[in-house]
Amino acid sequence: ATFFSRKGFFGINVQAIVDRKKRILYRNIIHRGAEHDSTAFKHSNFYEWLEKNWKKLAEKGLYFIGDSAYAIKSFLVTPFDNAVHGTPEDNYNFFHSSSRISVECAFGEIDLRWGILWSTLRFSLAHNVNVIDACMRLHNFIVDWREDKQGPCRTEVGMKERDLFEEDHRKFMAAYPDIDIYGVHGGEEDDRRDSNGN
Repeated sequence: ATFFSRKGFFGINVQAIVDRKKRILYRNIIHRGAEHDSTAFKHSNFYEWLEKNWKKLAEKGLYFIGDSAYAIKSFLVTPFDNAVHGTPEDNYNFFHSSSRISVECAFGEIDLRWGILWSTLRFSLAHNVNVIDACMRLHNFIVDWREDKQGPCRTEVGMKERDLFEEDHRKFMAAYPDIDIYGVHGGEEDDRRDSNGN
């Protein structure tokens, strides 16, 4: 694969897992722009971990959601192709998309907030990766600050949602202390691959 993407410019494929607050929980910034999202994901250490541990996640009812660029897996649910309007598949796709929108919003905020990303990064590849990583880490800092500044959700429904999410997150992290995907730390092992992808 080359760095020249299907969109007609050179780029880096950035993979991320985002929570509903638009916080980056995991990121992988090592793949070439022309590499398909699904292929880039399959070459990450996190994918390897998921392949080995998906049953533990499924037992707890935990799954990741991805867009149609990804193949459906035991741990990853994707939308239905060509769902007819008004069908159960269409309804599923609506809620699936609604859950996934926080990923798009997170990338949009990162792109709009940091002016360095408004034009072509003209540094070395390693420096470009560091710039992208720094933008994502600063984004998380702002998300954390925004959450602290706003305080707990004021509505009863919002408080229940926040409590449920935080409880699920605590259970997940307690069940899998050997993985490091929380905050802005996930993906460092992937970032240290050599030029041959090893």
